[in-house]
Parts: sequence; structure tokens; C-alpha cells
Amino acid sequence: MVVRPMRNPLSALLVFLLLTPFLPQTLPCAADPASDENAVNVPIERMVTRGRSNRTPYMAIVKPHAGGEVVSDVWVPLELLNDMNCGVKLSSAKDRFTARVPDAARALGVPELERFLPDGAIELEFPAKSRDMGFYFNMTGMERITGVNAALTDAKRKPVSPDAASMLVVGKIPLMEGISNEAPLSAKPAYIPSGGSPGSPFSLIWDHVISGNADLASENALPTVKVISPTWFALADEDGSVSNRGELSYSRAAHARGYRVWALVSNGFKRDRTKNFLAHVSRQKAFIARMLAYAQLYELDGINVDFENVGNDDAARLTSFVKRLADAARSAGLSVTIDIAVPSKWSAAYERARLGKIVDYVAVMTYDEHWGSSPRAGSVASIPWVRAGLERTLAEIPASKLLLGVPLYTREWEEQSAKGKNRVRSKTMTMASVDQRMEETGAEAEWLPGTGQNYFQYTSGDKLYRIWVEDERSIALRLELVKRHNLAGAAFWRKGFEKPELWDQIEKSMKP
Repeated sequence: MVVRPMRNPLSALLVFLLLTPFLPQTLPCAADPASDENAVNVPIERMVTRGRSNRTPYMAIVKPHAGGEVVSDVWVPLELLNDMNCGVKLSSAKDRFTARVPDAARALGVPELERFLPDGAIELEFPAKSRDMGFYFNMTGMERITGVNAALTDAKRKPVSPDAASMLVVGKIPLMEGISNEAPLSAKPAYIPSGGSPGSPFSLIWDHVISGNADLASENALPTVKVISPTWFALADEDGSVSNRGELSYSRAAHARGYRVWALVSNGFKRDRTKNFLAHVSRQKAFIARMLAYAQLYELDGINVDFENVGNDDAARLTSFVKRLADAARSAGLSVTIDIAVPSKWSAAYERARLGKIVDYVAVMTYDEHWGSSPRAGSVASIPWVRAGLERTLAEIPASKLLLGVPLYTREWEEQSAKGKNRVRSKTMTMASVDQRMEETGAEAEWLPGTGQNYFQYTSGDKLYRIWVEDERSIALRLELVKRHNLAGAAFWRKGFEKPELWDQIEKSMKP
């Protein structure tokens, strides 16, 4: 969740192009499911009558998860979907599957959809994975979409664990009675009440998903983290279509680790698309219906709204949209949060006082004081700037609903003087890459009390490189603000940018 302050539309475009790698893309990327180290291939048999199946010429790709405590991801080829007339089609761009679900409220078990679908039908998108010039669809949890069930079995069609499977049996649901190895639902973690618990702050961490999802089942639970927010969804067009990178196995693994899953949905940083979308209530309803459907399919606990680069003249429409989404989501048992920039004339699109009353929590993005294309080098989030932005936000939103945004990244700034001008460039760095740079250059860090960060610089040729460091000490200063102001907690951008040992400091800093 990187804030990008804008001066004008041209600079907005420039910054978007520079920072595209750190934004959820509008469309899911095709990727190779067999690239997972633990993926296995198994032949597919198709159930044709009760108790009788025929071998197909197709192979499934199975991605088991650590410990066997969650369902496996089972990818099947497009050709099998076509043979079984599943109604799932590959898009013309060959980067996603689409499915039209008639009578979606009944089929998906979401009565609330009736209010948002004039003809009862819904169109959804799903990730497409590519391999050997073929395309694969993840069948896991998609029975209500395809009308087909799938079970990993031994040679006698007895359900077994993925590592013991000799085939995948697929068939229309009525034919598959008694042949299912669906893992039991993971118990969902305790509900986090709106407003939090005074003195007991919690952490949210965003998990930036580019193509495939992480295997959370193979990871230890992160201290203080009660919510994980995978960047799965994005507004794909002005009509309210939603691109999707979700996986049911991820949600199951997250729940097994004690996390609630508040999946992020962005507007792709598209100002004009967002304006046209917000101008039509019918488009908003189509979007909300899709989010409710995905929440059901992926067993989500909440939705995290990340609409950035919204025109200030769209402020009232953005608030109305969030209100409409929040009302529908709560009726479906979902939490709703929103990510907002610190108050400034560039971020007047966020009606903070109104939004604070509508949503369960607000994550204030107290970072990118100096954004990626800034003409001047500087800290991503110096402590005085963070403190000032937080205090302005607190004037409009109750502390009990605020999550303080914490960057787990920094930037390396390259400065070069040429023809009397100072050219400035930057690139994003993780905590580990900063340590590596210090070791490579032999630079020594100096603590800057004015910014609340360590700092070092070095030269290479005629270029000066400058880095304001994020580490245990700077993060501890930010988390002191969480406790000092009795905030609901902290929100970290993003998972994987931190050093593992940082969590010891986070746990220590957030203890009541």
C-alpha cells in the first residue's frame, strides 16, 4: 500500500509507470503451476456413471500444502473443462477464465446477491495458469461454479492424500457421492470487533500477490498478526468487472495459522476508470455482487478497499460507494476496511470523518513522504512526518478504528550532477537488500534523531547513493505511536520485505 502523492495528472501517470511493480495488476498474470517445487502431475479419470470412470488423455497438476492441513490446489486443463461443458471459458487474452453463473444467489449460497443482480446471473473471473502452451484452471472450491467435483484417489478410487494419489477422479456432482477428499473447514479465528480492544493492538500485513500465492501452511505464524490481506482483486474496467488471483487453499491455510483474511481490492491506481465507475450506481452494484461472490468462494472474513489516485471531485461518490459496499458486506458477515493517505490537499478524495463511521477500520498510509519519482531524495517516512500525518488523521477518525501504516521497505536514491542539474532516481529496497548494500560498500550507518532512522551513503563513480534505513529501531518508534495514541493497531506493507528477526521487535513493541 504505497501512497503516491500527485501534483498533476501528468505526474500521476509518471509515478504509476515507475511504481507499477508494486501495485496489484488489473489482470492476473499467467504462470506455470508446475514451477512449484512440490507440484505433482497425476492422470485424470472421468466418472461417467455411478462407480465407473474412464481414463482421459489429460493430466492434472496438484499443489499439496505443508502438513496436509488444508486442501490442495488441483489444476486441470482447459480441454477437460470443454469436454465436460463446465461453462468456464478462457478469455480472448488467454490470461484468465470467465464463468457465468445463473441464479447466483442460490448457486453460491449468498441471498444478498438478489439485491444486486437484475437477472440473477453473475460473471466472474478466475486465474489462468499456463504450461506447455496449455491453460489450467484451479478446481479447488469451484464446485458451485463448474458443477464438477474432483477427488485425488488411489487406483481403487479411494480418496487419499496428495502424496499418495495415483489419479484425479472428476465428475458431475451427483455422480461423485462418496468420492470426495475435501479437507474439513478450518476453524476461523476469533472475530475482531470494530473499534478493537483498548490496550491490545493487533497487526495487519498485506501480502502482495503477483502471480502465485504463498504456501502459508509452510510458514510460522507471525507474532501480533491477526489479519492477512492478500492483494487478490482489482477493478478491471469501469463497468465493475473484478480481476482475481484468489485461492481457497490460501484462506484455509491462513485460518489454520490464526489469521483472518481481509482480501484487498484496488482500483489499479486508475483515476479515469474509477471516475467512470463511481458515476454509475449500477456498475457499483455489479462490483459489489462480484466481491460478495468471491468472498463466499474463498471463505474471506473481510474486504480491504484500496482505492488510490481518486479525483478530489469524486470524494462524495467514493464515500457513497464504500457505504454501499460496507452495508452489503456486513449483511454477509464480512468486515470492511479502507486504506487512506494522510491528510493533504492531494488526498481530499477521502472524506475521513464519514468513512471512519462507515468502515470497521481505517489503515492510514503513513509512508511515501518521498515517493519513488520524487525530485528530491529523502525518507520514505520520517518520524516527524508520520507523527504529523497521524495527528491530522486522528482529528477526524477515532483512534480505536485506526491502523498505523508501517513501511517495511526503503529506497536507494541515486544522485548525479550534470550540466548544473542534480538528477535523482530511486529504487525500492527490502530490509535484507539494505543490509547487503552496507556490507558491499563498507558504508557505516549514522542515527539521525531528526528523522528517527539510521542513514548511510556511498559513492560510485560520479554518483552519490543515499539510504534512509528502516530497521528494528525505526519500526519501534512508529509502534510507540500505536500505544501512545491507543490505536487499534498497525498495518505493514508488505510481507516478505522485512527481516525475520524484526518480528521479535514488533511483538515486544506491541505488547500491552
